[in-house]
Amino acid sequence: MEFLRSQFEEELNAEGDITIANQAFLPSNILQEMAPEAYDLTFNEWIQSRKTQLIEKADEILEQFDNKLRFEQLALAYRGGAMIPFIGAGMSRASGFPLWTSFLFQLCEESHVTTDTLEELIEEGKYEEAAQELYNDLGEALFNENIQVAFDRTRESVGPINYLSQLFQRSSVLTTNFDCLLERIYENDTNAGFDRVISGKSLNEVLRQITGGSRLLIKLHGDCRQVAERVLLKAEYDAAYTDEKSVENFFSRVIFGNALLFLGCSLSSDRTITTMKNIVSEIGSDALPRHYAFLGLRDGEDRIVRKKHLSEANIFPIWYEAGDDDEAIEALFLKLMDDE
Repeated sequence: MEFLRSQFEEELNAEGDITIANQAFLPSNILQEMAPEAYDLTFNEWIQSRKTQLIEKADEILEQFDNKLRFEQLALAYRGGAMIPFIGAGMSRASGFPLWTSFLFQLCEESHVTTDTLEELIEEGKYEEAAQELYNDLGEALFNENIQVAFDRTRESVGPINYLSQLFQRSSVLTTNFDCLLERIYENDTNAGFDRVISGKSLNEVLRQITGGSRLLIKLHGDCRQVAERVLLKAEYDAAYTDEKSVENFFSRVIFGNALLFLGCSLSSDRTITTMKNIVSEIGSDALPRHYAFLGLRDGEDRIVRKKHLSEANIFPIWYEAGDDDEAIEALFLKLMDDE
């Protein structure tokens, strides 16, 4: 739980410096230097207290709607070792990386594409068309440079993303993120680590390696530093999902044997959801594992309509209040670990 230390010290120092002989000192530094054993004891007690509070929060979340019984089914799949996490941009946001929609609007400010044009495309769920519009306006060099500047950065990993290497020590991981946060988190965990990172258009070899026991980080849409392996623009999506069908073929096979847990994903009507819906429609929901998601419920959102939409892709959500994402997901993670 070393990733929580900075938060512990921030709370310890919240009441301000301690002044000794007109010199200001941080309480955390005094405690650590003068009484290291007491510091460690206080840190461990803080972790346990925090865990208790968050598990209580998880219990409150699970009492809402139909969350409790669904979480029990999710926990069974998790304990059975047949679950793969699917990580979206929401899990990197606390570490300072932008959500994809926010990034597109940042690019828009530095282009001749109008805000109205971008808003219209986003509202229709046409994210790849929006990226293509900005690419066409900015040009290849400038667009690619902006992608790398935004996502190829060393950032401290903050929030529930830090639990993934503990929760899924033996599992491969799927992500649509362009940043390298997951690589660093797993590399820093001596009990985890990936055998290989595979991006975008190399998916045809993934299933063979997973079957052989390899633990993979599978970056479905590529990496911010590898343009050739990227699936981002309209033309790149068409190639991966329609022409070459590498992503579609991957999905059609990987979801036969594994439940997916979607984390930090908006799960709107993008190509991933559309592809999964097509597979479920073709094969039948009862012939496939059920997938799950920790999903924020926005004010005014029709939960039943949203749930029906997701069920068409065999995805079943555990709802929490939107805006409380990091704490809610951390609480549910601790509950999942506590139930093992």
